[in-house]
Amino acid sequence: MEQGRFLDDADNARHGLLAVIGSEARDKLFSGMPALGEDIRIDGVDFQVVGVVSPRMQEGDDDDNRTIYIPYNSMNVLKDNHYLDGIWMDSLGLDHDKLDRTVRDTLAAAHGFKSDDKRAIFVFDAQKQLSQFSIISLALKVLLAFIGTLTLGIGGVGLMNMMLVSVTQRTREIGVEKALGARKRDILFQFLAEAMVITAVGGMLGIGLSYVVSVSVGRLTFYSAMAKHAEAADIRLIVSPMILLVATGILAVVGVVSGMVPAMRAAKLDPIEALRYE
Repeated sequence: MEQGRFLDDADNARHGLLAVIGSEARDKLFSGMPALGEDIRIDGVDFQVVGVVSPRMQEGDDDDNRTIYIPYNSMNVLKDNHYLDGIWMDSLGLDHDKLDRTVRDTLAAAHGFKSDDKRAIFVFDAQKQLSQFSIISLALKVLLAFIGTLTLGIGGVGLMNMMLVSVTQRTREIGVEKALGARKRDILFQFLAEAMVITAVGGMLGIGLSYVVSVSVGRLTFYSAMAKHAEAADIRLIVSPMILLVATGILAVVGVVSGMVPAMRAAKLDPIEALRYE
């Protein structure tokens, strides 16, 4: 509520001719003048304004900011409210399919029709509409996972090439280490550890960059520039801890695979040939 109060059970019980109006309705009816305590006329009947609803973000033609609310029992002065145009139900923590069946069974028992007759009553389930968005969301996740995997693969190839060049440039160093008693597994661990360190540093920089991007993009205005009464910085990006764990695991595998080939090549070098290498 921006001003005043909303309707309550007492208003409905005494058939009070009271109204709560939206912010745009207030602006159109009162042109900036105070609305609380004033009367508005609906189909020739005067209703006293007891509250003004805060503006909410809307799009399209269905604008709740122009809505006027009156007590249900007071509707009989405007139309016959014995026959309802519709009933809106809001549930929390319930199975929406079970709620659908309960509504149909209850109305079928009261009005004598089969509860499985879809033509007898129309029930719109908003949750089913949300399931369509979940399919789109899943498709986007699969696409982004493919792009991420491809990017990690390209990064792994780059890391492998870099380590192979490092092995070639440090051939004499490897020969000296072997001449001083270094075993194959010591050389293998040395180059594998270097590859893992490079991978870890790159991963930490990537995680830090993801948080910077999420915070930066969250401060930009996108949707609110087109929709009315929308909040600034309306897009909020959240870095999921589970995604971070999965990405870290994949990154570790890429680092091990990319560093293993150069490390094995370095470990297999002949010390005499390595010392003679220029």
